[in-house]
Amino acid sequence: MINIKKLESDLWESADLLRAESKLTSNQYCMPVLGLIFLRYAYSRYKLVEKEILANRPSRNGRVMPVSALDFKEKSAIYLPKEAQFDYIVALPENVADKGLKSINGDDINSLGEVVNNAMELVESQSEQLVGVLPKEYTEFSDSLLSQILRIFNNDELNEVDGDVIGRIYEYFLNKFAKNVAQDDG
Repeated sequence: MINIKKLESDLWESADLLRAESKLTSNQYCMPVLGLIFLRYAYSRYKLVEKEILANRPSRNGRVMPVSALDFKEKSAIYLPKEAQFDYIVALPENVADKGLKSINGDDINSLGEVVNNAMELVESQSEQLVGVLPKEYTEFSDSLLSQILRIFNNDELNEVDGDVIGRIYEYFLNKFAKNVAQDDG
């Protein structure tokens, strides 16, 4: 059984330590980190729904029919193209520019920040309610710092929890950031 309070605390401590090392204010750090928690939640939900869809998927000639965005919409979930999936982003090599990646707009992707910005745009393209809402300031982070933050939220324990727990972690971070922003302003 996962100790949720300990998980929240461990995640916060790691993320806040990186914030302190980055010289960014809580205000600058808050929305991008909350965006990554949302992306992690969307990925966890995606994997759960994908498993449900594939369990009843028809096959032809021994090949399972591919899933589509419509399959996810029918289950009130967001379809995530490969480039917006958390495990894909975390697994990218250190030198992203060498990968030859293209953004949703066809532009070359040269940094991890651009990869995450592109992922947020891809998520927004799947949900009208999210258009213009998700943070896209990830190029303000060094690739090294962003990679470390992504790895914090790639915590294996998060694979074992449902959306409610990730929502609770999101709220925990939101409250912690609010306190830090108030202290920074005070």
